[in-house]
Amino acid sequence: MQNLDKITLLHFGSNYKDLFEKTASKVEAWHWVHLPNHQKPNFDDISDRIILISDQDHQRYDGWLESILGDKIYHSLYAIIDIVPKGNRPKEFNDLIAYVKPPLAVWEILQTLHRLSGTLSTRREMQLLHSSLKLRTRELAELNQIGVALSAERDPDVLLDMILKKARDITSADAGSLYLIEENPDLEENENDYWANKQLRFKLAHNDSISSSYNEFVMPIHKKSMAGYTALTGRPLNIANAYEISIDSEFQHNRSFDEKMGYRTQSVLCLPMRNHRNEIMGVLQLINRKADYSVRLNSAEIIRRQVIPFDEKGVELASSLAGQAAVSIENMQLYEEIKNVFEGFIIASVHAIEQRDPTTFGHSQRVAELTVGLAEQIDRTNKGPYKNISYNRDDIQQIKYAGLLHDFGKIGVRENVLIKAKKLYPEQLDQIRMRFQLINKSMEIENYRQKLALVSNNGTKTAQQEMKKFDREIQKRKNELEKYLGIIEQANEPQILEETVHEKIIRVGQKSFKENGNLRPYLTPEEIKFLSISKGSLSTEERHEIESHVTHTYNFLKRIPWSSNLKMVPEIAYGHHEKLNGKGYPRGLSANQIPLPARMMTIADIFDALTAWDRPYKKAVPVEKALDIIASEVKAGQIDSVLFNIFLEAKIYQLVERPEEKYQ
Repeated sequence: MQNLDKITLLHFGSNYKDLFEKTASKVEAWHWVHLPNHQKPNFDDISDRIILISDQDHQRYDGWLESILGDKIYHSLYAIIDIVPKGNRPKEFNDLIAYVKPPLAVWEILQTLHRLSGTLSTRREMQLLHSSLKLRTRELAELNQIGVALSAERDPDVLLDMILKKARDITSADAGSLYLIEENPDLEENENDYWANKQLRFKLAHNDSISSSYNEFVMPIHKKSMAGYTALTGRPLNIANAYEISIDSEFQHNRSFDEKMGYRTQSVLCLPMRNHRNEIMGVLQLINRKADYSVRLNSAEIIRRQVIPFDEKGVELASSLAGQAAVSIENMQLYEEIKNVFEGFIIASVHAIEQRDPTTFGHSQRVAELTVGLAEQIDRTNKGPYKNISYNRDDIQQIKYAGLLHDFGKIGVRENVLIKAKKLYPEQLDQIRMRFQLINKSMEIENYRQKLALVSNNGTKTAQQEMKKFDREIQKRKNELEKYLGIIEQANEPQILEETVHEKIIRVGQKSFKENGNLRPYLTPEEIKFLSISKGSLSTEERHEIESHVTHTYNFLKRIPWSSNLKMVPEIAYGHHEKLNGKGYPRGLSANQIPLPARMMTIADIFDALTAWDRPYKKAVPVEKALDIIASEVKAGQIDSVLFNIFLEAKIYQLVERPEEKYQ
């Protein structure tokens, strides 16, 4: 007889008990069990394929299978042979029910049993294939989901952690580590030896059974270590027991970690991470596959019972993940390179702008630092109106770029206006000084002419007394001229203009002198206008020109094809001079129209402008005074009070302390 997989024959009733028992004995794979009175069988003896034989003295009833088999009915395949008593008719028909009528022959029973057992075997094979296909589909879907997640992640640390976590999940590994291949800057490149300037960086480690901290380190790439061997050969290593590696093997297990932490590294799987160009990007090392993934390996006995070798299927899945990981790491590295190039361009651009105005050098970097610091603090806060605001890595990067570029529009402002430190341009003050020298010389010449005429008309002896009067008068006028120049230089400072000084400037401007027979004023109308600026160094027109840098910034930034995660950079930079009460510029936005990051940047920009220590034309305002000034603007409804309180409480302003102050 053909040796089929084990099938249990459950016989109910007694009329044909001996015949069925005799028939079942002819096939080794058939296990016959007799249940005369609806008693429950010993389930340890029952296979997952059952043929139930209902004898003619045993009537089936609704629910009879459930009452006898219990939950096993839901996990087993079964067929039925029904011995139909005389005068009865079959009630249901399908390929898993067979009806026979007495008298029964052995060949008839054998034929029926073989047919049903064949049907059950076919059903089981189909069931197993379906389960296998379903499992494979789920595994592929999971790998696909992992691939999508890996390709979407741009944070390097999160990406590497995700790779190692997913690899451990799909292989039931208790621990693991991840190594990346990188260039060693201290070694020279060799076109004949790809590995000449390469090293292996231990980047990440996981362990579910013990808690341990780790530090990144680099190691040479050689075959002595399992990771190095995998990197150099590109071949996976699947080791059932690391403590049984032959002493003749090219690689060995470094037991130092186990000895230090009281752990035991047993089964190990090392996989190369290859990109689409077949280049090895790193090595994925998985340690101690567990029979039960939830168990912690905290004793030698548990390790003995739980740790098993990595199977073929796990190697296949993990290898596929390692390939996806390599491509994701490569993409991440490429993304980082592009980002670094872009950031380099931004920093170079900012540097170029600040070269036009060296007195504000470093301002953009400091504003970016302060704004990012404030944003990160808001992300951590769990109280107040901004407790639900969160910023991810892309958001922070967007705020940083907006901070660096917020003054880029100064490229559109005339340089002499941009760097104007005092009310008069340097050349204007030079012209006034030259004019006063001319006036001084003119007075001296006029004095000499008067003396010469006096001597000619009256003689030297008579004229001497009168000439002394001329000298006293000319000295008085020279002193007066010097006083006027002092008033002009005082008014020229970029400070609040006192009324008395303004009046004196007007009086000086009303005076005139003769040049080539023509009367000329001591001060031109434009010079009077600049010297009459009440605060700061800029006229109304010049201030408007300076303020236009915000619009220039926006017009420049909006031309850049920003990615979706950076699309708000132009708007954030555009709003950093707006005020909550609508009195800011250039658009006079109201509070709800100003982006939150722009409100943060307003505080950062004002604080740095007040406290900057490297501006030669003004003294830095002390930090306490600067905070008081910003507080007054908060009180006036111009600046966000919640943001300013966070700025104060978290001491964000300390991020840009003078270098010498950080260590006091």
